[in-house]
Amino acid sequence: MELYAKSKAKQLSIKEVEALKETLESFLDSLEGILTPKEEQIIIQQIQKIQNQKEEKQKTLKEHEEDIVKCAEAFFRGYGKYFTEIEKILILQACRQHDWGKANLIFQSKVCRKVRDNLSEPEKKISQIPHGFLSAVSISYKEFQKLYEGLEKDDFKAFMTAIYYHHDRKDDFTQDDIKAYCQKYYLKYLSEYLKEERDKVYSSQMRKLLFRNNMSSIKLDVKPSLWNKYVLLKGMLNKFDYTVSAGYEFAEENSNLEEKRLVNNINKNMKEQKFALKPAQKFMQENVNKNLVVIAPTGSGKTEAALLWLNGEKGFYTLPLKVSANDIYRRIKDDYNYKDVELLHSDAMQKYLEESTNAADSIYQRYEKAKLLSNPLTICTVDQLFKFVYRALGTEIFAATLKYSKVILDEVQSYDPHIIATIITGLKQITEMGGRFAIITATFPPVLKYFMEKCGLIQGEQYEFRDFSKESDIIRHKVKIKSGEMNFDEILEKGRDKKVLVICNTVTKAQEVYEQIESQLEEEDLHLLHSRYVKKDRLQLEKMIKNFSENEEECGIWITTQIVEASLDIDFDVLYTEMCTVDSLLQRMGRCNRKGRYIPEEPNVIVYDNANGKGTVYYEDMYDRSLEKLYQYEDKIFTEELKTEYINAVYCTEEIKKTKYYEEIEYWLEHFSTIHPIEYTKEDVDKKFRNIHSITVLPDTLYEENQVLFEEGVNLLRTPNINKDIKNIITSKFSSLTLGLTYYRYKDNGLNGIDVTTIGSHGDDRKNNYPVTQIHRTSMKYDFDPDAGRGKGLILGEIDDEACIL
Repeated sequence: MELYAKSKAKQLSIKEVEALKETLESFLDSLEGILTPKEEQIIIQQIQKIQNQKEEKQKTLKEHEEDIVKCAEAFFRGYGKYFTEIEKILILQACRQHDWGKANLIFQSKVCRKVRDNLSEPEKKISQIPHGFLSAVSISYKEFQKLYEGLEKDDFKAFMTAIYYHHDRKDDFTQDDIKAYCQKYYLKYLSEYLKEERDKVYSSQMRKLLFRNNMSSIKLDVKPSLWNKYVLLKGMLNKFDYTVSAGYEFAEENSNLEEKRLVNNINKNMKEQKFALKPAQKFMQENVNKNLVVIAPTGSGKTEAALLWLNGEKGFYTLPLKVSANDIYRRIKDDYNYKDVELLHSDAMQKYLEESTNAADSIYQRYEKAKLLSNPLTICTVDQLFKFVYRALGTEIFAATLKYSKVILDEVQSYDPHIIATIITGLKQITEMGGRFAIITATFPPVLKYFMEKCGLIQGEQYEFRDFSKESDIIRHKVKIKSGEMNFDEILEKGRDKKVLVICNTVTKAQEVYEQIESQLEEEDLHLLHSRYVKKDRLQLEKMIKNFSENEEECGIWITTQIVEASLDIDFDVLYTEMCTVDSLLQRMGRCNRKGRYIPEEPNVIVYDNANGKGTVYYEDMYDRSLEKLYQYEDKIFTEELKTEYINAVYCTEEIKKTKYYEEIEYWLEHFSTIHPIEYTKEDVDKKFRNIHSITVLPDTLYEENQVLFEEGVNLLRTPNINKDIKNIITSKFSSLTLGLTYYRYKDNGLNGIDVTTIGSHGDDRKNNYPVTQIHRTSMKYDFDPDAGRGKGLILGEIDDEACIL
């Protein structure tokens, strides 16, 4: 009997092809003038592909095994130096063996109609046991030991668990269940497949599994070294399996190990501009084989320093915000002419669509490869990479990939205690597995060094530390502290002949300040930027503020929130800011006189202590400490060395041990050290990583303006056999008109003015009520004029009376 790896790809009938063609052509007609020429061309090409479809040959089990082994072997030819011989042998054997369990009659009846037709009616009702379970019990410990000299029981436990759970299936089967199933439906066909007699399975070895994915089994402690073995085997197996199952030949694309194209391009660029390497850049280039923690103030070229440290090796550059990731991504592609870099965050698909120059290129495939972590350099947010810390099944691929990679963490002090604990735990694991890291930051609080040491990441042993703040001779700031609310008259006066940046701690406050200044405004340029704009408008505002910053002739006022702290490369003359914690305050200062264009004779950073956000946005005790320690630097030149002294004083480990900030880091580090593998699902991690609940909303006014797009788009998303590139065009256009709204501070009944149902839901029609979108309409007022680039954005609690509420 021919054995198959998966079902045959569906071939559309002539009638289905014609119906689909008609649907897509109707969609194009309905959205004429709404779709871009590029989007229209993608849909037209998909219509042509549908009409010229070719029947695909069904993949046999042997072909799939050969493909995945070839993929792994090709990978090791390029990246084998990062793995021991035992690791390579076990990964290759896992690739060969992981799908043996598909050689069972019940599985084959699911993927082959001919086999199913020959089953008896009772057999057709048999529930199959997941093939990974069968594969894992198909080899004995004695057979395993013959694979390579020196293999131990721990190797076998990790190997068996990786194969058993290479798909994340619930496991309520007993040894007897599996043994009986194999005798009846598996062993005969396995013998045929392997061309050797197999008369038994080793179901008693299920006791050697590191864990069981069910609620009744005992939670066993797994020592870190054994867990890391399992994570490596399963992660690499998944990587190769996902790659070939998606139709790709290579798990890693366009390796930069030999040519070091990015490093060469950076050096060439610096030479052309006659720039010498700065101290931080020189240090990181000289220590490419070490883990590093580097304090590099603004203006020290820390981005280039980090990229030079990669030295052509596979890398991940992580940042706190999507907008900062987008900015670094653009700099690498454009400034350094390096094309083998990809973006990975929740809005990356829209960026790929914007960049697409050829309608024949699959945007979805590009995004899929980014999710498979197959590029030489990936720019991402930490939530995309450090999921493995939760030990959730399905996240092992991230840790396994980081074994042979370098990870850069930019501005690590910007994260909350939960994320800091996640990062420290993750760095400890990838260091143990052989990966390397570089933390490069303008400030590095001593408490972070303390917690790293507590977790076994010790300076001088696991990493090298260097502080370049003392070597910076750039003079940029002088601070003045004032109590109470901002002086609008002073801000207006400064805005007449200077670039003035106002940063508030909350969106609501920023909107209020904007409204107050706008009411007094005559000719000054005034704009507002915060997180409550829909994506297309926020993108417009981000471009505008960068252009404003770069234009030496323009003066005016921009009112913003924390989103400019560690994201946008902007430079203003004067900063007015509400008091916040030291890490945020120093980041905000980095947006004022960023390049040291002048030495301030009078204060150019005006800090208002009005307690806005104290105890809600910021920890109350850390806010108070930051304010108290700041007074000694008032009315004097605030050098980079003094800024380091300031943050070190605020985050002095001994003095903050009773603060909520310290206690939360401690809590999460302890929690991560005791997590059981089935405590979180991958879906839980995706939702809870940032510990914030959010809802995607679309203002009613924008829905009404784009009603045809949403109605036609929802209908197309519900249509069977729609290509993923077309779906991504629709969802990206939907997404550009939405914003994410956090609701963790609101009551269980949600936010007033937001629909409970999502766009595209069909009420009580259960058959058609699966979630086509996760977008909720809102009747809250949305204020923005795209022509002027001005408006308050979404105003919480203010209902738009003119909006139609359906």
